[in-house]
Amino acid sequence: MNEAFNHWITTGLPWVTVKAAMTLDGKIATESGESKWITGEPARRKGIYLRRGSDAILVGVETVLADDPCLLARGKRGGVQLRRVILDSQARTPLDAQVVSDGREEHTTVVVVRGASARRVAALRRRVNVIEAPARKGRVDLRWLLKRMGKESVTSLLVEGGGEVNGSFLQSGLAHRVAFFYAPKILGGNRSRAAVGGEGVQRLEDSLQLREVAWERLGPDLMLTARVVNV
Repeated sequence: MNEAFNHWITTGLPWVTVKAAMTLDGKIATESGESKWITGEPARRKGIYLRRGSDAILVGVETVLADDPCLLARGKRGGVQLRRVILDSQARTPLDAQVVSDGREEHTTVVVVRGASARRVAALRRRVNVIEAPARKGRVDLRWLLKRMGKESVTSLLVEGGGEVNGSFLQSGLAHRVAFFYAPKILGGNRSRAAVGGEGVQRLEDSLQLREVAWERLGPDLMLTARVVNV
């Protein structure tokens, strides 16, 4: 029995891995949002491999707006279909986004908060699955969502950010593993986008600790995988 399935059986919650591709200074995009491609082809193939080992993939609406990703796990026969989950408190996902219009819409779930625009929610419901979730500090209550996904037999969830979503899962104690890809590049800049956002911590002693750390060389890039200690 693998770790994710065992966790789901024990807790009823998905096993959560946070994945991000970044520069050596921890940036996932420029200030303007450009991010293709930070890492090379071997690292991107490894990222697809991680998708294929998951039941669902989750991103925030800002990633959809900036990159219009397809969120597929491509393979030799066209790919393994994942459940695609979009955190979109105010139902801003465009109707022409790939996750809404690529012919695989039945596998897309947009999660809004109660009170989002009824007109936009209704338009999305005609294309994809829409869940109205309770809000926590104005955003989707992630604990509530994970419980809902666990009840729907999602045993493993791959979170691919951006930074605010990654930070929310990590800083709320909801992530179990990280898979961070590092490219030998430096972006710099106060406004370039960080791999982990959110409020952060005020003291070093409160920082998240990792164990079972492993490194893998992927062409010019490095991949770090590790277990998050506090969960």
